[in-house]
Amino acid sequence: MQATLFSHRPVSYANKPALRPIIILMNFEKIALFITIVCLSMMIGCNKVVDVQEPDTETVPDATITAIKTDYPDAAKFVFKTLLKDKLWKAKFISNASNFETQVSPTAIVAQVYRESSDVTLYKNLTDKLKVRGGSISGVQLADKATDNGARMKYLFNGKPFLLNYYILNDWHIIKLTAKAPTESFVVDTGDLPAAIQSFCQQKSISLANSTINLITDADGKKAYYIYPAAQLYPLIFSETGELLWIARNSDGSNVVNKTNSEVGTAELLAKVTEGYEDFTTPTNVAFESQFDGLKSVRYVLQKKSGVEGTRTFINELREVFVNATTGEIIYDQYSSYVFR
Repeated sequence: MQATLFSHRPVSYANKPALRPIIILMNFEKIALFITIVCLSMMIGCNKVVDVQEPDTETVPDATITAIKTDYPDAAKFVFKTLLKDKLWKAKFISNASNFETQVSPTAIVAQVYRESSDVTLYKNLTDKLKVRGGSISGVQLADKATDNGARMKYLFNGKPFLLNYYILNDWHIIKLTAKAPTESFVVDTGDLPAAIQSFCQQKSISLANSTINLITDADGKKAYYIYPAAQLYPLIFSETGELLWIARNSDGSNVVNKTNSEVGTAELLAKVTEGYEDFTTPTNVAFESQFDGLKSVRYVLQKKSGVEGTRTFINELREVFVNATTGEIIYDQYSSYVFR
């Protein structure tokens, strides 16, 4: 049974994706990258917002509340938090006795709306079948009005926090676990990038036109910019201050070549990445390394297949890891699983 495995569909930002999905095929010609978010907000007054960029407070435009009430007429008890001053807020509200969360601009809802849920049964039953069994689930949020049963939640596994995204694709239950449990993620414009990043892209002839750019904060409070240039499969990843952390291209213009995991990076890096996943032994040949102005970037892909392929017992599990081989730091780490419904 041949199946095409996709990453979680991007959260809708008024037709502007939060993260461009990267596709993984069963033949491993492409691999997914998605980062979605569990947000933890401050509780404040009805239509006031704590401005996390300035010490004072600001008032959310009336049109912002009107936009929410257009889709949720009985919405009340609003709580807002500034993401981008005067441009973007995280919004929490209550409607029909349920708690909701989304992101809003001065005039519209610009992200997927999520509704809180206390039911963890489905997700617990699925994770119990997987390598990541035994973790604890909390903070379940269901994608409201979604057609793929999308949900996101916190998952604590082996003492480490993950963001768990769930959705259905055709005959598959799909679970994605992103390490360091991103707590904020939102789209920014080119003009919101640090000057160092804009200058780098200009000097290196990397066009930012039609790029999707996300500012992501992890569970440790560390921020990074993920830039997806138009028609490119992998992001450029920069630190909050503009330092290039990972890039899937060579500065001499040569192609990045897919190889086996053992052919890229170093034995020490591979041992670091595979620790705890020693049973992910299905061969893959989509790892690669790149050299860009002294920065060595590596991508590893681990895989484990169980059950009988082509039957409903089949389970496919993967782990994709981006490593800054110059510093040895793991920049991005996502586990994915595909289980028949």
